[in-house]
Amino acid sequence: PLLLLPVGAATILALRRSPVRRAMGSVFGRIGEETPKHEVLENLKTERGYEVRRYAPILCAETPCDGTDKNNSEAFGRLAKYIGVFTTPENVTADGKPEAVAMTAPVMNTGGSPEAVAMTAPVMNTGGKMAFTLPSKYGSLESAPKPTNPQVSLREIPGFDAAVFTYTWNTDQPDADKKVIEFAEKLREDHAKRIEKLEDGKIKFALNRYNPPWTLPFLKTNEICIWLSKL
Repeated sequence: PLLLLPVGAATILALRRSPVRRAMGSVFGRIGEETPKHEVLENLKTERGYEVRRYAPILCAETPCDGTDKNNSEAFGRLAKYIGVFTTPENVTADGKPEAVAMTAPVMNTGGSPEAVAMTAPVMNTGGKMAFTLPSKYGSLESAPKPTNPQVSLREIPGFDAAVFTYTWNTDQPDADKKVIEFAEKLREDHAKRIEKLEDGKIKFALNRYNPPWTLPFLKTNEICIWLSKL
């Protein structure tokens, strides 16, 4: 799951990608970065508090992240260096040169659900990865700059359907874990046979965060995204 962005790194990102006006916009929740392409299949926000989306394939750069504050900061730093935040990008293109990569949103953490399949007792997932989605100008993994840090890798997430619950305010792992459990209970009432699971039986999900720490809490955008099998 995705945790809080380190303040220092997020501040650098905002300074790198935008003038003061855009940075001020981010205070009020403006999301100016490119986001993953998707279509809404079912808008159930009014009735059930979520929507079902169909995502196009997503290219991403990812790195191991166990969800602790220290590891989260280190993981973010590795990805920030890959795209070239205030430094020479830690990547190489086909012509042998580094290339700065535009920041996108959200920053994703993926992994298994923090709850047992039968919902009898939570089982915390300490594994997982943090990922930056890559700009759409990279049409394939082959065209994206290759990481030079062995702890950063590129991956294509195949197109998928997902149930997405959006919420505001600050969030951390315990808060997100509770919301995943509650959301999964609701989905079992609506889409029990479609909820996808990992090999260990845990629900396949991602927690997405779209804003820097200084965004007003009630204007922040966070998402819990649970994979659904396609109909």
